[in-house]
Amino acid sequence: MSDIAILGEERNILGFKPFGIDVFFYHEEDAAPEEWFKEIVGKQYKLILVTDTVAERLKKEIDDLWEKELPVVLMISGLAAGGPAAGGEGTSRLAFEHLRRLVIKAIGTDLFKEDEGGTT
Repeated sequence: MSDIAILGEERNILGFKPFGIDVFFYHEEDAAPEEWFKEIVGKQYKLILVTDTVAERLKKEIDDLWEKELPVVLMISGLAAGGPAAGGEGTSRLAFEHLRRLVIKAIGTDLFKEDEGGTT
């Protein structure tokens, strides 16, 4: 078992398998994504990557892990309709806000804060 897992749609994450990352495919017809995620978290991964479309469905469960040291859960962009790779804003804002909170937690300051000039 690897220390890293990736969760998402098959077309978005299959390419990670040759690198020794444990790959878990999400299917829309799966009845309880929360239970699926809980089972994966229980495998004691140190890092879990989640495509933004799946992370949107698991927002509460991911937020519940916020206070724990491990696993670290990071969102990555997928190719699903409406996602950033498809030209939409979709859940990219969710991934950005999650990354922003991780940076603030790690170093104690907001690197993404806009200055008075309106730039980052």
